[in-house]
Amino acid sequence: MEQKSDIQSLLSSASSSIGIDLTAEQIGKFTIYLNQLKEWNKTTNLTSIVKDEEIVIKHFIDSIAAVNAENFTKESLIFDIGAGAGFPGIPLKIIRPDLRFVLVEPSKKKSSFLRYIVGLLKLEHVDIFEGSLENFTETFDGRESANYLVARGIRFEFILDLSKSILAKNGMIMLFLSAFVDKSKLTRETMIVKEYPFELPMGYGTRVITCLSQS
Repeated sequence: MEQKSDIQSLLSSASSSIGIDLTAEQIGKFTIYLNQLKEWNKTTNLTSIVKDEEIVIKHFIDSIAAVNAENFTKESLIFDIGAGAGFPGIPLKIIRPDLRFVLVEPSKKKSSFLRYIVGLLKLEHVDIFEGSLENFTETFDGRESANYLVARGIRFEFILDLSKSILAKNGMIMLFLSAFVDKSKLTRETMIVKEYPFELPMGYGTRVITCLSQS
């Protein structure tokens, strides 16, 4: 019970430190998410981060900081590319239930975890696509284009070309990085719309959320 209380206090204080106040229901969902992530991680390689504090700060807080970087229009459709264990998509869904997500993840084991946690947390309008971004774009005909593509912890250069067929007009690519984008790696058609640098709580370093658009 004490450990659960400590996790809830950490979630509350860490989110408040970046200007986001979580409800009791949201804290409860994050607590379940954290515990299931650790449990599954014993047999499935979901994340190399295993300490409660680091999971909260480096995964959850890093993900939800996106709402400080961008004012998402209600019911926006977001494709989370290389979702892994669900970051940033699931934390964002917890604090913005109106947002709609497709989590694109090539790993069968990670996709299984995503389906499990989405069901356990009763998250609506979250779909899982088990396959690569290339697979996703090849089978995209007839789907609704995304308002946002989000990518965290993966090389973004290959996303730029493939994004054109799945991103809505005036849509944006949102990158979660540890430094500012190397502009030399951007195509001529790609523009930086905004860059949002921030400090993770408790001295866990600087992060930069960069929003890109393509002409």
